[in-house]
Amino acid sequence: MKQMQILWVDDEIDLLKPFILFLEERKYNVETCNNGTDAIEKVVENKYDLVILDEMMPGLDGLATLQEIKRINPALPIVMVTKSEAEGLMDKAIASQISDYLIKPINPNQIIMAIKKIFQADEIRANQIGQQYTRYIAELNQKLFANPDWNEWSQIYRELSYWELQIDQVNDEGLRQTHFLEKRNCNTEFTNYVERNYGNWLKSDERPNLSFDLISQYIAPHFEENLPIYFIIIDCMRLDQYLAIQPYIKELFEEELDLYYSILPTATPYSRNSIFSGLMPIDIAKRFPDYWVTSSEMDNSRNRNEHQLLDEHIEELGFKLDPTSKYVKIFNMEEGNFVLRKIETWNKENLIVLVYNFLDLLAHHRSRDQILQETIPNEEGLRAFTKHWFLHSSLYEALKQIAKQDAIVILSTDHGSIKVNRATQVIGDKETSITVRYKEGKNLSVNERHALFVKKPGDFGLPSKSIVDNFIFAKDDYYFVYPNAYHQYQKQFNGTFQHGGVSMEEMILPIATCRTKRR
Repeated sequence: MKQMQILWVDDEIDLLKPFILFLEERKYNVETCNNGTDAIEKVVENKYDLVILDEMMPGLDGLATLQEIKRINPALPIVMVTKSEAEGLMDKAIASQISDYLIKPINPNQIIMAIKKIFQADEIRANQIGQQYTRYIAELNQKLFANPDWNEWSQIYRELSYWELQIDQVNDEGLRQTHFLEKRNCNTEFTNYVERNYGNWLKSDERPNLSFDLISQYIAPHFEENLPIYFIIIDCMRLDQYLAIQPYIKELFEEELDLYYSILPTATPYSRNSIFSGLMPIDIAKRFPDYWVTSSEMDNSRNRNEHQLLDEHIEELGFKLDPTSKYVKIFNMEEGNFVLRKIETWNKENLIVLVYNFLDLLAHHRSRDQILQETIPNEEGLRAFTKHWFLHSSLYEALKQIAKQDAIVILSTDHGSIKVNRATQVIGDKETSITVRYKEGKNLSVNERHALFVKKPGDFGLPSKSIVDNFIFAKDDYYFVYPNAYHQYQKQFNGTFQHGGVSMEEMILPIATCRTKRR
């Protein structure tokens, strides 16, 4: 290991000999000088890892020396030693980018701790998080053993997602791999839980809030407040992606985060229509056959009537909005800029629905785009990209404008996505849907350990084309491939982000109620 080079600058450096010996015994190489001018010369001539700098020196004082050293080497860490904790002094020092400061009289252990704080912070943090994570996993296993209900599964997933952000901070590959395996184990248990309980949820009030509950449970209760309500859907946003942007939302609003469950399949034509209509797909198809047409998921033609379904739903809930709701779908920058121009005029509206499709488009394009695959190689990359997009998006600018109004924002999504890693073979006829995480078709055949098999679509609230129509939903991180093109599909889809199946990432979703901060 390379020996650390330290420069200690103090006008009474001779009195500090015991401290210097203490550091040298611990394998630090310490050079000294007793004035700022000599210190600057040494920094020019030599390469140091750290400077310990006295604040009170005759001639060129510590702050002036600090500023000159930073001009020469802005990245060089400096620990300032001072007799004063005066706020003005430390403001000047911090503005000059000191790494730490010590108050006289100092002791040897303070110096060691300051050095460790600067150079071993990541390692120390990783060790602490590793210990905390070990305790967390023990508690998690106890929760799994106790057969958690839907509410407890929501809490389990929330904790797993928070841990992902903490692991991102320490960048420990071993910890990241351990977390991946723990989450996969949780998903196995979760998908089995959903398989046992989903059909019963549709017949009972003892269930989580599902897609068709969002308007009645999170939007309608605010109509009596006579404030503009902005219902913002970010298509295909996982909980961990929301947590990556949550700090910026909290800067603008008082935020309360809840979780709800997407219906199956976790795909836009089903889940988002259910949100706006307050109905399961089978009921949409029966009551509004013109709105429910047979189509590919990719052309989104089933979602062309969301505004009409929303207005019908609000009226059925007993509300007559005047003015009626506004609805804008944002696919590109031009549409985002249109929203920015209109927000100021919407402060007297009842309900404004904004649907942002960027993250869903990103997931679809990433599976076909080599550059995006390299830019977003994993889930950590997905969170980082989401944060980058949000901070430079028209959505963020829209939220900033809304925050100036006395308004309510309900921010949510229709489904999440999961990075698929394991292929499983499926057999179906040529009319079987082409989607990767769920399929609809006749007499489908699949390994039922890898998929939730629905022989009677009506039991899951789904319309069917014929009496032999089936649905299958991929569990965990599996994706469907046909045996005659196994390697082709594996090459195309392995490692991509997909949705439509059964996993915590796709089903357990954020919904945040945000109120304008009182000024």
